[in-house]
Amino acid sequence: MRTLAPAALALGICLAPALAQDAPAPRPRMGDRMDRMEERFDRVLHLTDAQKESVKEIRARHKPAIEARRAALDTARHAFGEALKNPDAKPEDLKTLHRAQADASLDMLLEHRAQRLEIRAILTPEQREKAAGLLGRMEGMRMRHGGRGPR
Repeated sequence: MRTLAPAALALGICLAPALAQDAPAPRPRMGDRMDRMEERFDRVLHLTDAQKESVKEIRARHKPAIEARRAALDTARHAFGEALKNPDAKPEDLKTLHRAQADASLDMLLEHRAQRLEIRAILTPEQREKAAGLLGRMEGMRMRHGGRGPR
């Protein structure tokens, strides 16, 4: 017992600075990020008032489907993650859960793609070119910061 006390004290001293640190700042809410993205999109593309309204309408129309697909993807990810932690999970069950997660991810990507294509249709050729560059840079940033790929 005597030998454990110095080890416990040393561990406590080592962990104290980490425990005293402030919690990391919370990530911006999805709505906040979307607002900033819309502002950047408008600033780079110089959308007309009619285009701005069309973009808002398109996003509003896709929002329920995107939220439903996001919830389904979160559920599938959680189920797969929990199954991975279970040492008794059978490989065929893991494969089934992984397929469900992959399918949910694809559904989400396709919904975002449908929204993007609708928005693209209201842009001028010059705006489409600028939008492609902007989206390419955003995808690159997402991948460099641990993102999951194109949306």
